[in-house]
Amino acid sequence: MTQLRHARWSMIVIMAVIAAMQLWAVPAASARVTSGGEGHLAEPHKKIDGVTGSDAMGEGWYRSLSLPAAENPAFGNGDRCVKIGRTGKVLLAIGNGPPQTCTVPEGTAVFVIGIMAFCDNVEAPPWYGADEAAQRECAWAVLRSTTESVQFTVDGGKAIDLQKRRFEICAPLRAVQLLPDNILGVPPQPATFTACGWVAWLTDLAPGRHVLHSEATFNDGPEHHVWSPVIEVTE
Repeated sequence: MTQLRHARWSMIVIMAVIAAMQLWAVPAASARVTSGGEGHLAEPHKKIDGVTGSDAMGEGWYRSLSLPAAENPAFGNGDRCVKIGRTGKVLLAIGNGPPQTCTVPEGTAVFVIGIMAFCDNVEAPPWYGADEAAQRECAWAVLRSTTESVQFTVDGGKAIDLQKRRFEICAPLRAVQLLPDNILGVPPQPATFTACGWVAWLTDLAPGRHVLHSEATFNDGPEHHVWSPVIEVTE
């Protein structure tokens, strides 16, 4: 059960959201995460290009659940970088497999994934929830009962603890049509789901190559969940 659950998370939640920031959209309160002064971590409730962290979270899971296997980044297929947001300034990069490299212009922000889980109305417990409230409760129950720590670093710098209330967020309930080859392994059918987790926005990355690394450890087994995209920032 432990291996299946953590594999389910790992297959779907390796997700980065990269958003071009305008000066008015940079969060006022943030924590420095790199020694050179570039790179600040902020709460996911902030809007970037009209999108909050909860919106981006829901869209990422929606794409993983709705696309057929041949086009699904969760299976390492199809387009792994998709623009979303009010003006297309949010890039949603999802998928399983080797670390993903995204090239972005200076002034870009990154949606950092610590750990996430979702519950829906089609799977068996502990993943079942009849409605949004039940699905939120279900997702947090799974996360809080199993997650031991969530640490995030930029370029091997000082680790930041993401397992804090300021980094907690849930996506709004979404409806999705599951296809025959869906990642849940259930018959094709309409479904609803709600995702929750510990995530953040990362802003002010300097030009150059940056390795982002978050690692979640669990109290019921040796498996770790690792999210480690490479960001190439151009001037």
